[in-house]
Amino acid sequence: MKTSFFKSAVFAVLSLVILSACSDKDEYVGPTETNDSVITIPFFVRNDANEMPSSATDLIYESRLKNPVNAPDGHQLTWGEFSTVSGVAEAICRENGIEVQLSLSGLIPNGVYTIWNVLFEAPGMDPTDPILGLDALGAAGKGDGSDSKFVASATGEAQITIHSPGGDLSMVSNITIGNCPLTDNFEWHVVGAYHIDGQTYGPDLGPIGTGVEQFGFIFKNQN
Repeated sequence: MKTSFFKSAVFAVLSLVILSACSDKDEYVGPTETNDSVITIPFFVRNDANEMPSSATDLIYESRLKNPVNAPDGHQLTWGEFSTVSGVAEAICRENGIEVQLSLSGLIPNGVYTIWNVLFEAPGMDPTDPILGLDALGAAGKGDGSDSKFVASATGEAQITIHSPGGDLSMVSNITIGNCPLTDNFEWHVVGAYHIDGQTYGPDLGPIGTGVEQFGFIFKNQN
């Protein structure tokens, strides 16, 4: 009797292990895309001449209130320091949303950042428009900002994984983000914003003049 009970218990445990392994292995994975082309966003910074910076030595100011863009140590950043971000974004469509795995370097050391989803309908981003023609904007992840924030290391590096479900975005939502924006949306940007004041503001970018969009990855629907 004891032997029979022991065998049954072992069988039950093994069954759970196998089922768990199968579940992990069989988790839905849709389209994926890896993007290693980081763009530095120039539209929201200015130099001393109130123009978009063109020289690595240009001191930079955020474009809205013209506040200096300072590093956490207090010194004002140059365009050369601001425009050095590199990295990879891997986008994976899951059953309940899009997972983005970011591996970044060249960030502002010890800088406070948030990640944002930005959507454009056809024909896509319009650099001549003050808001670039965006149709939706919101904090990546749950949408409340709790999982979109991170702090760069002392050497300017960071790794972050964020899962964003389909639906309305937190700031502007003229259109919704699909569970798989690689195929559900015309143009989708994953954008990193640097917070000059070292603070984050949940679902919002924050008070005007306290942050600036620094880098992004662009994904365009190829269908």
